[in-house]
Formats: sequence, C-alpha cells, structure tokens
Amino acid sequence: MNHCINYLIASEDFGVSLNTDIFETNIINVALLLAILFVVIKNFLTENLTTRKKKIVDDIENAETRLADSNKRYMEAKKQWAQMDIIIKEINTQMEETKQNVLKLKWEQAKEDLSKKFTTAIAILRNRENKIFNDVIKEVSKKALNRVIFKLKKQLGKVEQSAIINRKITQLGD
Repeated sequence: MNHCINYLIASEDFGVSLNTDIFETNIINVALLLAILFVVIKNFLTENLTTRKKKIVDDIENAETRLADSNKRYMEAKKQWAQMDIIIKEINTQMEETKQNVLKLKWEQAKEDLSKKFTTAIAILRNRENKIFNDVIKEVSKKALNRVIFKLKKQLGKVEQSAIINRKITQLGD
C-alpha cells in the first residue's frame, strides 16, 4: 500500500494517472476491493450468517420435534387402529352369535307355535269327528228305531203295542 502511495507522490504530474499495466492494476483493485469488503461487510456478514445459522438450526430442531410428535401420533393411531380392528372383529363375532341365537329362538318359537296350532287342529278335528260320529249314530239309531217302529206297527196290532208300552213303563218304574 505504501508502494502505491509513494508511486502516486513520485509521479511527475502529481495526480492520478492512467496505469496501463493491466496485471498490476487488477491485483491492486482486487486487493483493495477485498480489503474494503472484508472490513466493511465482515460484521454484517457474520451477523447475517450467525442469524441464518441459528434460524436453520431452530428450524431443524422444530422439524425434528414435529417429526417425533408425528411419529408418536402415528404409533398411537396405529395402536388405536389395531384396537378398533379387534373391537370390530369382536362385534362381528357377537353379532354372528346373536344372529344365530335369534334364528334359533325364532325357530324354536315357530316350532312351538306350529306344534300348538297342530295340537289345536287335531283336537278340533277329533271333536268334529266325535260330533259327526255321534250325529251318525243318532241318525242310524233314529232310522233303525223308525224302521223298527214301522215294522212293529205293520206286524203288531194296537193291543199288542199297548201291552209292550205298558210293560216298558212298568220296567222304567222299577
């Protein structure tokens, strides 16, 4: 740097002149630029980079925390899913058992109802059969009695009929 200042002072025109040596001027320019940048921007860049680094670290920590929370919730949801699956299987089993029990109960109820209806129908048919049988016996008895009376009337006279009736009346009285 002193060299540059001495060079400027030693020049004949004592002022700024155009240096045609490209290599020398570029090195000086780059060195000055770097020195200015280093001095001026050093604090600004370190503060920004420190702040950015801290923000990135915080974001990574937050992301790791959220990932851990998400994994924990995922595991809890997976457990709940497994529990719900077990509960659903149990409900299906109970539902199947209940359905079987209801069907069995309905079958037993229907069987019992049909048994009662058949028993009632058989009793009704027997009663009707007995009534019809009694009616037939009455009719046959009436017809037989009428026929006997008719034959007796034909074969017996009035005196014989009176004697038979009187005998029967006396037998009833004893």
